[in-house]
Amino acid sequence: MKIELDIVYDDDDVTVFIAPTESEAEEIIAKMLKKKPMTLKEIYMVLSNLVSDEKIRKILRKMMEENKVEFNQDTKKYRWKK
Repeated sequence: MKIELDIVYDDDDVTVFIAPTESEAEEIIAKMLKKKPMTLKEIYMVLSNLVSDEKIRKILRKMMEENKVEFNQDTKKYRWKK
């Protein structure tokens, strides 16, 4: 999945991005889960240098409370409900 972020600095050796806000991270996770169910590890692998594990868990918990996402105990995957 391609994630669009603002570039702060770019040269031959390094590219610096602005990390997504919590609401932007929530939108990214929602897009990912709408495409396919994913485990926490799979989500973290995509967002590993952009969003902390703790923030991902917080966002998923919030989405579950809002009844947007459900967690399957058997497969350990989060799935978009709406």
